[in-house]
Amino acid sequence: MIATLDRTPLPRRFFDRPALEAAPDLLGRLVVRTTPDGPIALSLTEVEAYDGSNDPGSHACRGRTARNGVMLGPPDHAYVYCTHGTSSRSA
Repeated sequence: MIATLDRTPLPRRFFDRPALEAAPDLLGRLVVRTTPDGPIALSLTEVEAYDGSNDPGSHACRGRTARNGVMLGPPDHAYVYCTHGTSSRSA
């Protein structure tokens, strides 16, 4: 869940607006996950936002796929992708 500093979950309507408007308001919010060992909370210090299918930098720019379908669905869902290990080092 994404929450306020007191861990109150953000309502779905918070996300029911363009990503370019919602993204700055996510800074400083908490991402909270409950585990068997207790909750883990991280503060959002960086976000990215794209203008959906209108933005060539967005994974949604070429239409819906199995991978990006959540981006074109209802609000309050996260699209998370891994970029770890995709960069290369120069010798």
